[in-house]
Amino acid sequence: MRRRSRPARLALLTLGWVLLGLGVLGGLLPVIQGWPFGVAGMAILYIESRWVQRKVRRFRQKNPKFERTWLKARAWLRERRRAKKRG
Repeated sequence: MRRRSRPARLALLTLGWVLLGLGVLGGLLPVIQGWPFGVAGMAILYIESRWVQRKVRRFRQKNPKFERTWLKARAWLRERRRAKKRG
């Protein structure tokens, strides 16, 4: 994995936290749908933050049902990437 420059990493972390905040806010307010922002924010934070990676890993270990879903989603994404490369 390529290391990002410090400003790029800071921008991505800020964007991830802002999106996650919008997701939480959207869950409380009926005006906007919050889950797309929350999912996007968590995805960015998971890629950029070791702290978030450790928290997700602990959550996965404590919740086997979520772990199974996580593994299925990863396998599905990998298969899509392979299919995209092939054709």
